[in-house]
Amino acid sequence: MATTTKSKRIAPQAYEALAEALAVIHWNKQPYETYLRRHLHEHPELLARLDFTQTKRVVAATLVDLLQSATAYDETSLAIMTEIAEMTTFPNLARQTDAAERIAVARSAVRVLADLTSQYRRDLHQRERLRAAREAEAQAAEAKRLHTRAMSSIKVEFLGLHQATDPHRRGRRFEYVLNRLFELHDMEPRLGYAVAHEQIDGSLHFETDDYLVEAKWWKQPVDRAEADVFAAKICRKGRNTLGIFIAVNGFTEGFLQATHQGGTPFITVDGDDLFHILDGRIALPELLRSKRRHLNDTGSCWCPARGLCEGL
Repeated sequence: MATTTKSKRIAPQAYEALAEALAVIHWNKQPYETYLRRHLHEHPELLARLDFTQTKRVVAATLVDLLQSATAYDETSLAIMTEIAEMTTFPNLARQTDAAERIAVARSAVRVLADLTSQYRRDLHQRERLRAAREAEAQAAEAKRLHTRAMSSIKVEFLGLHQATDPHRRGRRFEYVLNRLFELHDMEPRLGYAVAHEQIDGSLHFETDDYLVEAKWWKQPVDRAEADVFAAKICRKGRNTLGIFIAVNGFTEGFLQATHQGGTPFITVDGDDLFHILDGRIALPELLRSKRRHLNDTGSCWCPARGLCEGL
């Protein structure tokens, strides 16, 4: 098992090397003071004990003594040691008239510090990687929690629309529900808009493609005529535009068997598909990819989520 600073204090020789390096990596006092203040901003009690009117060596020696005085300063000590041990350039020294000589001295001090702190720095980097991994895991868990809560809210609203008695109001609310769903998946949705003598229910962007969206909440399945109208709308747009036809109560056989010049340019989504998405049984991006692949492989716009979830 690797030794960490929690089980072993930093060796006195490493602190001595730090004091020497601190004294030579800057020539001018102002950048030297700025450097230390940046590293010690979380420890004002240390800064209060440093007299920056003294020489750099005196300040460095005082600081190192303070850092060694308590284990609470080990992480700060290692952070300073690590940054200095990994220095390859010395901007303040490079501006001096005898830059080459001073940089050579600084590099020598840095090498000594690097040799004495190599194991500590490996342990520190490992802890930082583990901390970053834990933070990433926590962020992912929080993002998943928020996503699940948002999906639950959309599901409640979608199910509530089944009780609506005003079909026009239900249709408008349905478009907003879909917009929330697409927005939650970063699909850049656009609500209904009109162009040159036709109404578009909406559009979205998924992966590399743009999609027109047609949404219907009719009492009966949508028939073949609507397939032809939607296909014509798509064909009048950019050559890479596709479509998603969403019908809560499904489609007639004539609709699903419809073919168009150049192939069917859209996929279909029904209410059962939406329920599978909102119930967390299949992710929306996964469903769209599967439907698009099925369309490309078979020419059929019909690929139900239920069959995908059951492995059919």
